[in-house]
Amino acid sequence: MNSRSFLTIATLLITSSGCASERLYVKVVDGDGNPVTNGIVRVGVSTSHLLFGGGNSRTSKSGYAEGRTDTDGNAVVKFNGQSSDFGWYVEADGYYRSDIRQEHFKGEDVIIPPAFGYVILHEHEKMGKATIWRKINPQAMYSYRLSEACGNAINKVPVKNGRYGFDLRLGSWLPPLGKGEVADFYYVRNIGNEPLEDGSVAWLEFDVGCGAYFGKQTGCKEFPSTYGANTNAVFRNRLPFMFVKKDSSDKSIDWRDIATGDEYMVLRTRVKLDAEGNVIEANYSKILGPFRFGYALESPCVVFNHRVNDPNLESDCRRNMLKQFNSNGYPP
Repeated sequence: MNSRSFLTIATLLITSSGCASERLYVKVVDGDGNPVTNGIVRVGVSTSHLLFGGGNSRTSKSGYAEGRTDTDGNAVVKFNGQSSDFGWYVEADGYYRSDIRQEHFKGEDVIIPPAFGYVILHEHEKMGKATIWRKINPQAMYSYRLSEACGNAINKVPVKNGRYGFDLRLGSWLPPLGKGEVADFYYVRNIGNEPLEDGSVAWLEFDVGCGAYFGKQTGCKEFPSTYGANTNAVFRNRLPFMFVKKDSSDKSIDWRDIATGDEYMVLRTRVKLDAEGNVIEANYSKILGPFRFGYALESPCVVFNHRVNDPNLESDCRRNMLKQFNSNGYPP
């Protein structure tokens, strides 16, 4: 066997042994796509043995391997471990933390000359990109899980036909169902005997000048939506979500989410209009999807800004205005 063949085999054996450093390369940018400098990338391996840092990364006291981003937002974290599975996240001063991402190093059988059989060649490098969102102006607001306010029990969500007001600030139905004071929207169940023209038998309805529009969530649990309401958006006055199927042979109900899993609703309510019909006062709030009223109520987060004419929806949930709900750690 020549020296070149021996070197190739030796390299494969070393690579398969788990002794070589694992590397994670991460590009970190902000919500506008600009690089984030001095962000910390943390890597954790789900095994009992130690992590070893190297290069521009280090092993912290908490057991994470860490690396910091440079002026271009790039970081490399070197670590070691027998496990093929690891997770990582990014945090930086003045930003919301990224979600934890799970990764897996692949293994591949590599056939070498017959006398030596084969080895398992393991992947040892991963590339990643993370977007983290800057903290601009988080404020104390009313915040809670909608399921905490309505409950998942069927008797806490109206099931009879009718028009039911819901107070977003207090997280409660209006009397006699709850202790709400102002109806930010109405949950309407098929008041008439027949479905509406579009087939809907249940919908959300708003007062004149009020309504909602939909945006896409950011994908980050700590900061799932953008910072505030677009006051120039088109606010829809009625949002249908429960329909009778068109097929005359099938009268079953078709449930659709009011907001899907990757959406959030921005609501404008408590509106006052001038003589020309222009909005002069309003409150803004948001509900994160998925969201519907029905037999099974999802658990989206509600944020209500009590400051009139303030479109900011960046809530500091550690300063929750609604004390009966434990919203510490809920999304802003």
